Amino acid sequence: MPIYTFNLRDGGARARDAAGVNLPDREQAFLYANDVAHELMKGREPETRFWRLDVYENKTERIFEIPFASVDNTLDHLAPELRATMEVIYERERLLREVIHEARVTVRESQALVARSRGKPHLATDLGEKIIRDDECPGDG
Repeated sequence: MPIYTFNLRDGGARARDAAGVNLPDREQAFLYANDVAHELMKGREPETRFWRLDVYENKTERIFEIPFASVDNTLDHLAPELRATMEVIYERERLLREVIHEARVTVRESQALVARSRGKPHLATDLGEKIIRDDECPGDG
């Protein structure tokens, strides 16, 4: 039975599913992912509409993307063309947030590299993630 993992993309650091779930097929994985998305956004739809849940089979092949705006029942009152426009807007918001997050990560990494090159103390991790992504830096050790 294949293992399906579900990674949340919320515009910042991605939440990765390390364990996964054994499900009989892709159809069940899709239904499960929709349930997870509904549960994550329940009661806070406006704050989570730009999120997306990526579904992977055997941790390698992405088989589905579930944009939260596409399963948000609170948008059901919109005309289909307006809803489609809103879904595009929320996807762009997520992409913009991801770019901003990556820029901040790069700035922190650059600051840490400069501090390390000068023999100064620097932040090693942030929320469990290494600040300097490449541990193999010349001059260390």
